[in-house]
Parts: sequence; C-alpha cells; structure tokens
Amino acid sequence: MNKYVFFTLFLVIFSSCTVTRQYYAFQHHGTESIKTNSDYKYVARNVMGKAKSTIKLSAWKKMRQSVVSDGMLADAKAELPALGDNQAYANLSVDVLTTEMGSGAPGGGISVKEITFEVIVSADIIEYIN
Repeated sequence: MNKYVFFTLFLVIFSSCTVTRQYYAFQHHGTESIKTNSDYKYVARNVMGKAKSTIKLSAWKKMRQSVVSDGMLADAKAELPALGDNQAYANLSVDVLTTEMGSGAPGGGISVKEITFEVIVSADIIEYIN
C-alpha cells in the first residue's frame, strides 16, 4: 500500500499541467476610398492571408524559431489574391494572435516554453466602375 501512495504522490509532484494563454489584437481600416469620384462594386468578400511563426524555448534557454522570410505581415499580404485593373482592397483588417504555452508557475504565472504568433489579413476586393 505504501508503494502505491508513494507512486501517486510522485506522479502528482513531478507532472505538471499545460497552461495556454492567448492574446488578441486587431486593426481595422474601413471603406475609405482611393477614388472618391467613382462608383464601385464588390468583386470578392472576406479574402484572407495568414502567416505563422513559433518560438520554442528549451530547458537550456536556447531558442528555435520558424523562419518568416519577409516579415509576418508581408507574408500574410502575399497570400491575398492579386488585384486586377481598377481594383483595390477595402475593409482591410489585421488580426494578431499571440499564444503562450507552458507550465504553471507560482502566483498564477506561466513558465513559457512556446510562443506562437499568427497574423491574419482579411479584406474585401472592390472594382471601380468608370
């Protein structure tokens, strides 16, 4: 019986729960028109581009990060569809999600082991009518 109590106590002490925290930030750019003297029509709604990068911290505080070639916003914008003649993006929004994963620390904190950043760019495509 003593062995089972010791084993259970050992598992509880040396196993920890995974804690995840997520932060959200956004910017929205409305329907300010480049050409104010022309009518327009919607060509596509809610087109999206995404970019993601993860930073992993090891026990020895060495850092590994997934590569983002031109910056996360530039990579996300590059995934948006190309614009044709007389077209523009409207209602552009940029969302940034930051996710921290790790184990619980004293005082309600978190010992971070992995941080993930995700940038999502969404927009509508409008076409100006001459």
